[in-house]
Amino acid sequence: MSNDPLSIDCGGDCWGCVGEMEANMGHESSLEKVRQEFDLGLRPDWVEPKRPA
Repeated sequence: MSNDPLSIDCGGDCWGCVGEMEANMGHESSLEKVRQEFDLGLRPDWVEPKRPA
């Protein structure tokens, strides 16, 4: 088991990838969590997805 907090097993895929993909697609609960992780410095390269106009 890794000490990486983004490698939590979420049923077959790691949260590090799945969370960001879901957030970028607008899934609200994932977006909230990824924003928190960004604020904590866990996702320094993450960019807030743009809302459609």
